[in-house]
Amino acid sequence: MKIPLKGLTVLCAAISLCSAYYLPSSQRPFDLIGVKFCPQTANMNGTNAALSQRELDKKYCSYEHKLLKEVWERKQFEASQPLPESSFIIRNIPSAKSDRIWYLVSPVAMGIAYLSYAKKCEDAENSAHLELERFKSTIKLYGINCREEREFKVQAVKTGWDKQRVKFGFISVEAIQDKLRRQTEIQDKTHASTLKQFTTADSEMDKKIAENLRDKHKADKESHEIRALVNRNQSAMVGDRSLRSIAQDTEKKAELLQTLKNYEGGWLHDMVIGRMPIVIYGKQGAYKSYTAACLALLKAYFQNAKLVSICDPHAHQNQDESWRYLIPMEPEVYGAHEDWEEYAQGINDAFDRWSDRTLKDSPIISIWDELTTMGVKLPGLAPELMPKIISAPRKANDNTICITHSLTNAGLGGVAGMSEAIKEGTLRLKLKANALQQPLFKGVLSGWVDGEGSEIDELPVTLPEWFRDAEIYQLLY
Repeated sequence: MKIPLKGLTVLCAAISLCSAYYLPSSQRPFDLIGVKFCPQTANMNGTNAALSQRELDKKYCSYEHKLLKEVWERKQFEASQPLPESSFIIRNIPSAKSDRIWYLVSPVAMGIAYLSYAKKCEDAENSAHLELERFKSTIKLYGINCREEREFKVQAVKTGWDKQRVKFGFISVEAIQDKLRRQTEIQDKTHASTLKQFTTADSEMDKKIAENLRDKHKADKESHEIRALVNRNQSAMVGDRSLRSIAQDTEKKAELLQTLKNYEGGWLHDMVIGRMPIVIYGKQGAYKSYTAACLALLKAYFQNAKLVSICDPHAHQNQDESWRYLIPMEPEVYGAHEDWEEYAQGINDAFDRWSDRTLKDSPIISIWDELTTMGVKLPGLAPELMPKIISAPRKANDNTICITHSLTNAGLGGVAGMSEAIKEGTLRLKLKANALQQPLFKGVLSGWVDGEGSEIDELPVTLPEWFRDAEIYQLLY
């Protein structure tokens, strides 16, 4: 039986709307008391007692007052001189239980209405599709029928005219038979030629497959031979670089050093090879941390130095950004997730390291980020760091790189009275950014001494296009 989907949709939608209408009508979940005040007449023994009682009932007892049963039982409205209970008629009105069937009927009915409407639309779409397919089939069949009918009529006309030609002597029966025979021969030869073409194509494909299999077996054999040769010579090659590779590495390092020397007077070469503390400062987005990472990669390569520590309260964010090529060097990271106690531990560890190491020890690298915030978070310990950086790292053979937002006493950790010492003992690189906090790869270098021995203050510099951490890491490692 076909279900009337349209009517079912309308019915279920109506039921759902009606159910939704009854949903807000809340039921009464509490007990009530109906109280009637029916005093007894004082003329109980009189002759007109019944009449007096009816008058009293008509005046008082016809009205019922409803109130909460709990209030009545607690006697919250009891007078100071209560009336006798016989004067009241009390009727218990039990609570009406909430009928929650509407909460189920409404969504179920709406769901059925939606499914019915969806089914109706699907049936309509399928019906339209089938109608279109039937129309297309009709057109195809009609076209085939017309073509066949046209070919049949053409053949009938040709046959009729051939009969007329024979009848009037324009052509003989033998000529017509010869024509049919030649047409049959042409069809047979065309069929045979087509079969040969298919056979030739199949044979060519078989030949290609055979050649591919042969080449594959030959390549596998050669691969096994090469792998065996490599395995035989692998033990002799491991751990022993040839003189040619060493010469190539030396030549590569010398070429890179010469490139650094030739770039803008050699300031970048001196920052990479030298061990003077470096302070990088500037606005947000000026490429400060990435520049520190590039310098650390170059120092590690040319000085064979080890990166021992990164003090950065945002290390958990920078480890996949600016420090992504430094983390594989396995430095000790202090202060991640704004842990300033750990940052303070990094400062104390550096103090111990600088007091124990000498110039004879192998060079190391340490990076200090967020010096501005450090002065606020560690007011007791931070002012001691910059004086130590100026005096201690050189004797400890430590390449120190500091990052801050401004070259002020507050920006250097809250230190005071160190302006001249900072100018004499550090290289200061100020990087620039545009209004969108994007790096311009330009800056100003202070504290650098050129090849003539002259100290240059506020030298305009630019970072070369290859001075990017990814390109340096790929070039060196």
